[in-house]
Amino acid sequence: MTDYSELLNADPKEVFKHDARSRVWLAQAGDGPVVFKRFEYSPPRQALAAMLGVHPGQREQRLCDRMRKAGLPVVAITAAGSTWHGLGKRYWLATPYIGMSLHNQVLRDRLPAGPRRDALLTAVGRLTGELIRLGLFNRDHKASNILIDSDHRPWLIDVGAVRRLRGSAGAERMLANLCDTLTQAGATEADLALVRRASGINPDTDPNA
Repeated sequence: MTDYSELLNADPKEVFKHDARSRVWLAQAGDGPVVFKRFEYSPPRQALAAMLGVHPGQREQRLCDRMRKAGLPVVAITAAGSTWHGLGKRYWLATPYIGMSLHNQVLRDRLPAGPRRDALLTAVGRLTGELIRLGLFNRDHKASNILIDSDHRPWLIDVGAVRRLRGSAGAERMLANLCDTLTQAGATEADLALVRRASGINPDTDPNA
């Protein structure tokens, strides 16, 4: 496993997110760009949770491994660890950078045109349907947690909020959350219709009705 200790304190190339819960940023390693996610909440609580094996970062690692083994396209967590901060520790995860989020691709008008755009959005819808088929509910299934690689394929990140699916309401909520975040980024009704149709959720419902 690559030693990322120096990169954790290096100047980031880009900060994707920074709030009271976590910080996500891009850094350049010798073997390519790396995305770090560091948990920012109470370091003493983090140290205790990690010691007990219940830290959200540890849960995210376990879920990432299980979902990848199930054949789902989840970006691999290639390294993890913790650093001292005051009287506690801050846990971190590292993943390879594979591309811009779906949210930013839509927001910055970076989606491909024509049939390739349709194919990408159909793949996003099918990915949503595959989660449901496997009995999984992702509370954070949103456009910013789906990355698009150079071949226009969708990949999941930040899967720590995945739980077992209980009933159809969870499936509908997951699809609605994805579509709401796509709308906020500027997706068209035609884009949303492709995603909804490909997901297989309520296939008899006209999304433009």
